Amino acid sequence: MFINDPNEDIPWEAMLYMTGHINYGGRVTDDWDRVCLLSILKRYYNMDVLGDQYKLSGLDTYYVP
Repeated sequence: MFINDPNEDIPWEAMLYMTGHINYGGRVTDDWDRVCLLSILKRYYNMDVLGDQYKLSGLDTYYVP
């Protein structure tokens, strides 16, 4: 919904909060594990993901088409 609305900026922080704190927050009990989870999510929840050929890993095989 956030990405498909052309009139709105994408609320990356809100999406990060929904996924990292609300969806997984109750399952992640260690503070350092939560920091790790949020760091991983920030790699995929950013403007660069919407560009061509954004690499999802260090390999050339996994990228956003």
